[in-house]
Parts: sequence; structure tokens; C-alpha cells
Amino acid sequence: MSEISDDPKLPKRGQVLFAALFLICATLLLAAIGDQTKWLKGKDFFAQPRFWPGIGVGGMVLFTALHYWNLPRRERRLPRWMREADWLQWAESLAWAVIAGGLALWLGPVLAAPFVFLLATLRISYLYLHKMDWKEAKAWLSVLEWAGWFLAYVFLVPLIGYLPVTLVFAPLLTWRIGYRSRLLLWSSVVFGFVVVVVFKSFLQVKIPGAALYEYLPGALRNFFILNF
Repeated sequence: MSEISDDPKLPKRGQVLFAALFLICATLLLAAIGDQTKWLKGKDFFAQPRFWPGIGVGGMVLFTALHYWNLPRRERRLPRWMREADWLQWAESLAWAVIAGGLALWLGPVLAAPFVFLLATLRISYLYLHKMDWKEAKAWLSVLEWAGWFLAYVFLVPLIGYLPVTLVFAPLLTWRIGYRSRLLLWSSVVFGFVVVVVFKSFLQVKIPGAALYEYLPGALRNFFILNF
């Protein structure tokens, strides 16, 4: 079976994972609606603060659940001993039932319903998420790395300075995206220097002076704060 296909009858990489995550988030929002919204006595039904949020979040849960249910899924291959161990299947079913019953007794049937539904979603997702879905998740999470680079850059500029941080980050990011030649690495340094000069010296963009510049001699300190 193809891992990625345009055939709607075949599962696509990350398709089940995305639907499961969306359904989990929608269910959590539905579970929190009692704390986040109010139902006021004496107010018209359609004017209740909880009515339209409930319609919106309830619709998210309902239609995402239908979408998730109708997705083509690749069943996860559990180890043979787990598939053949009847006692394990009984124990697992009993554990889920105990958790659901405990939630119903603790919160009441109505308030517990979203949490029980969430547990069922997690259980189904565990059975049907394929290793290719986890590889897709790894690709999704890679965006956090680039956000980390940006946050580190923003954090270091007021401490070390716009110019030195840019001259370091430019070749680092060039290396990170796969370029290894000396020409391109040095070109990135030159590009970083030009960017700093254009933005700080010519356009005079208001970028905080670095704490490190305070240790420079007077005239040089002023020059770096104004231009770099």
C-alpha cells in the first residue's frame, strides 16, 4: 500500500494524525465550555452566552468526528503476543470501562461525556496511527526549531548586538539548511553585514543598543550603538 497517494481510498501520510489532533482539541474545548461560558437565568435561549460557542464547538466535534470516522485508515500492526493475548484485551477493555465509569461518577454523565469521548479518540488513534504518521508529525514539529532560531536571535540582539549576532546567525543558518561551500558561507556573512548596514545605518530602524556595547570606549560605543 502506498504511503502517500492521491487515491481517496488509500490513507495519506499524516491524514489520520491531523484529524485526531483536531478532534482532541475540539473535544477539550467542548469539555471546558462549562467553565468558560455562562448560562444566565431569564435570558432568551438564543441570546445565552453559552449558546453560540456551544454550537460552534459542538459542530467542530461532530463534523471532525464524522471526518475522522470516514478516513481511510491503515491498521497498526501490534506485536503478535498482544494480538493473541485474550487476557490483555479483556484487561484493557476493563481499564477503559473503569476510567469512563469513574469519570461519570465524579463529574456526572453530562460533564463526563466529552472526556469519555476524548479517551475513545485516543484509544482509536493508538490503534490506527501508522509509523508514517509519526514521521509526518516529526516534519510538522520541525517548524519549532526555526521558531527557536528566531527567538534566540531576538533574545541575543539586545545583549550582544545586532551586528555580531547577525554575522554569527547568517552562516549558521546557511549551514543548517544544507549549504556547505566556503563561498556560500562567506557570502552569507557579507549578506548579513549588508543587511545590518542598510537597516541600522541607512534606514535607521530602531533596534535596541546591545548591553555588550556599553563596555566599548566612549566614541566607539556611540558609533556602534548608532550604526550597528
